[in-house]
Amino acid sequence: MFFKFLRIAFLRVKYRYLPNSAQQFWQQELLNSQGISAKLGQIFSQGKQTRLPKASLGQAAASQLFEKNFNLPITLTGQVQAASIGQVFEGYLENKHIALKILHPHIKDTILKEIDNILLLGKYYGKIKGFEFNEKVFKIFLKEVFEQETDLEREADFQDKFCRSFSDDKNIRIPSTTRIFSNKVILTQEYVPSKLARDLTHINNFYVFDFFFSSLFKYGILHGDLNDRNWGMNELGQVVIYDFGCSHIISERRISGFIKLIKNESAIDGFKEFGVRLESTLFKGREQELRDALFSPLLDQEIAEDLNFSEKLKSQFGEDIKKLREYTDPWVLLLMRSLFSLIRVYQDRGIHIPLNELLKPYLISKVDPMQATQIYIQVMEANSEVVSLRLPMTALENLSDLMPEKVSQKIHEQGLDLDKICQNVIASGFRPQDLFKMNVNERSYRVWIE
Repeated sequence: MFFKFLRIAFLRVKYRYLPNSAQQFWQQELLNSQGISAKLGQIFSQGKQTRLPKASLGQAAASQLFEKNFNLPITLTGQVQAASIGQVFEGYLENKHIALKILHPHIKDTILKEIDNILLLGKYYGKIKGFEFNEKVFKIFLKEVFEQETDLEREADFQDKFCRSFSDDKNIRIPSTTRIFSNKVILTQEYVPSKLARDLTHINNFYVFDFFFSSLFKYGILHGDLNDRNWGMNELGQVVIYDFGCSHIISERRISGFIKLIKNESAIDGFKEFGVRLESTLFKGREQELRDALFSPLLDQEIAEDLNFSEKLKSQFGEDIKKLREYTDPWVLLLMRSLFSLIRVYQDRGIHIPLNELLKPYLISKVDPMQATQIYIQVMEANSEVVSLRLPMTALENLSDLMPEKVSQKIHEQGLDLDKICQNVIASGFRPQDLFKMNVNERSYRVWIE
């Protein structure tokens, strides 16, 4: 007890005369948490190198959890990394070198309990700082984001898609997944070691930017969390990408708006298509000024190592810049956060980034993203809806697994080829369309994309 009081007294003195140490302390305390608290710590630290979060599972417990789920022995040899949502272990399964990602126990319950506290903090922080805080919007956003991030099946879908998309790229390495030993709480993948960006003192290439831009402009998908813990360099000089839980499909309209803003073609239309609703903000009539501040560094000039992007915006627009969050689609914020997390990694190492040269090939090439972003499955009985599912487009390749056995049998009897249907969807550029309709035992089934 004496030492506890002594520590409190020491911290009071330290934080009174060294205020920066207080900020660092709370940042690290948040980072050592799990769920939303850890995410806040990542945001406050702004990409600066920090200690890894605390683990919540030991190797023995992780092995038991795997064996309970798959009835198969596994040998774990060490922990690779811990994060806000889960942990990654290294080990061997059926003589294959694997990495095993496991959600923290009870993490979903922890997040649900945290959401109300975070909303309360945001509400009063908004009042202090003088901007509107839409509690309902943020609650929906937080629940949706963390529901997706805590679904490892969804993450595996995106990881598989990235893996296929970059299978022929000699500079990018994506670990492949083992789906038969993966589910919503466990993700089994090949072990691909690298030295994480956070531990690199110098980076002599810009392959990770090619990954970001190619993913977005060629395939219409976003890796929304490219901080310095989620990518690194291996011994072959390849960029290795990890952690696809914060990945999203970005619509063609959003990408078109992004390109307009980068190329300075039409600020008003560009912001609207990109997903920023300026007509309701103090920035109405200042669209060009805001475009120049936000996007000119991407194409109009070379980004130097001393460019402090957030401070520049704040000095130009003051506290008003924070109000944009209220009128911006969440995935826009993730896109910008991911991109500027990459930029910061190079800035921290004093490296000039020729971002304008890196971007140009993607702006003049054919952009072919997904147009439809969701798969819908509807089941009707006696004119009443009994099932309504909305799935990410990545579920298209597993469509046959989503159908009940009787429906699959009916599909086969009618000569429908689901693989062919999937190929036609891809060939159409993911144009919104009905995939099939049928009646089975007084129930009607409709599957479509939009």
